[in-house]
Amino acid sequence: MLLILLGTLRGGATSISKFVSINEIPPLAYSMWQSLIVALLLVPMGFAKSRQFPPLARHPRYFIFCALIGVAIPNVTFFYVVQTVPAGTMAALLTLAPIVTYALVLMLGMERMSSLRMVGITLGFGGALMIAVPSVSSSMDINWWIIVGLICPFGYASMSVFISRYPLPGYHLFLLVGGSHLVAFLFLFPITLATGNLVVLWDDPGLVQMLIVCHGFIAAIAYSLFFKIVELAGPVFYSFSTYIIAITGIVWGWLIFDESHPTHFWLAIASIFVGLAIINYRRAVKPAADKA
Repeated sequence: MLLILLGTLRGGATSISKFVSINEIPPLAYSMWQSLIVALLLVPMGFAKSRQFPPLARHPRYFIFCALIGVAIPNVTFFYVVQTVPAGTMAALLTLAPIVTYALVLMLGMERMSSLRMVGITLGFGGALMIAVPSVSSSMDINWWIIVGLICPFGYASMSVFISRYPLPGYHLFLLVGGSHLVAFLFLFPITLATGNLVVLWDDPGLVQMLIVCHGFIAAIAYSLFFKIVELAGPVFYSFSTYIIAITGIVWGWLIFDESHPTHFWLAIASIFVGLAIINYRRAVKPAADKA
C-alpha cells in the first residue's frame, strides 16, 4: 500500500513538474526551492528525533555526492526536459532507474553476472532507445531531449548504489535526506542567483507557487522513503514502485495535458517492464535458492 501511494505521488509529480516548468519558472529556481523546502522540513524533524544535525563536515563526500548526483543534477535536468517532453514519457524514463542500478551493481562487482539478467538490462535500455528513436528511417530522427533525460535515472540509480555501499549508520534518516537537500540548495542558490533565474515565491503567489511548495512536500516524502527502503531492503523492493510511477505518470499526463502516445511508445513501455520483471525475478529467486 505504501509503494502504491509513493508511486502515485511520484507519478503525479511529473505532471506537476511539467505544469510548473511551462509556466515560466526556471528549472534552476524550481530545483533550488524544492531542495530548500525539503531541508526546512526534514532537518528540524531529524534534530527533534535525534538531537543531532546533519554531519556535513564529518562526511562531506556522502552529502556532496547525494546532493549533486542524486538531487541537483537530475532534478534540474528533469525540469528542463519536461518542458518539451510529455510528462508520461518522463515518468516512463524513471522506470529505467532500477535497471541502471542493477547494471552499476554488476559493473562494481557487487553481484555476480547472469545471462538472464543481462537480457533484462538489454530490454530496458532497448525500450528507452525505442522512445528516443520514434521510427527507424534513413534520417534516424532522434529525440535528443530523451537522451538528455536519461541523466535522471542514471543520477537516481548512482545515488541508490552509493548510499547502499557507503551507509551512514547512527544518523536519523531525516538528517541524511535533509542534509543532502541542504547541500543541493547551497550549490544551486548561487548559480540561480548569478544566472538571473531566481524567482521569489511570495512576490506573486498563485497556483504555480503553491504547486512548487506542494512538490517540495512530495519530494521530502519520496526521498525519505527512497533512503529508508534502500537501507532496509536495497534497491530491489523500491524498484517495484517504478511500475506505478510510470502508469500513474502516464495517466496524469493524459488527464491534465491530454497527452497521447503512439504504438511504439507502448511497445517500449512493455520492453522496459519485461526487462525490470526479469531482473526482479532473478533477484527474488536467488535468496529462495540459498535457503533451499
